[in-house]
Amino acid sequence: MWAQIINIVIGLFLMFAPSLWSFDKAASDHLFIVGPLVITNAIIALWEFNRGMRWANVLIGVWLIASPFVLGSQGTEATVAITSAILLILFSLFKGAVKHRYGGGWSSLFQKNPVHWEEARNATSNRQ
Repeated sequence: MWAQIINIVIGLFLMFAPSLWSFDKAASDHLFIVGPLVITNAIIALWEFNRGMRWANVLIGVWLIASPFVLGSQGTEATVAITSAILLILFSLFKGAVKHRYGGGWSSLFQKNPVHWEEARNATSNRQ
């Protein structure tokens, strides 16, 4: 959870960086779009049943590394993008604790006796 909170701060930094330094319009617009995406993915990944959403921030980090070359950014703009990307990828690799099991996902549709069915049967029989 702490890693996702740091990713939220990185997303906020990406949104405010163009104001701190005078970035050109293309770099500013780019960070104004990427910052909220980072924040959204990190907030979704805070809940333990959505931990997999952290991988979306890894993809955004890869894009941030490539973006200075694609958009032609130089100097501070490129440094901010690449440094933020490295930190974003690093903190997105931390999964965080998962204390409960939630259903089994799509693979449970193709199992003969999924674990969550057994748990549901046990819960139903305990009530009777």
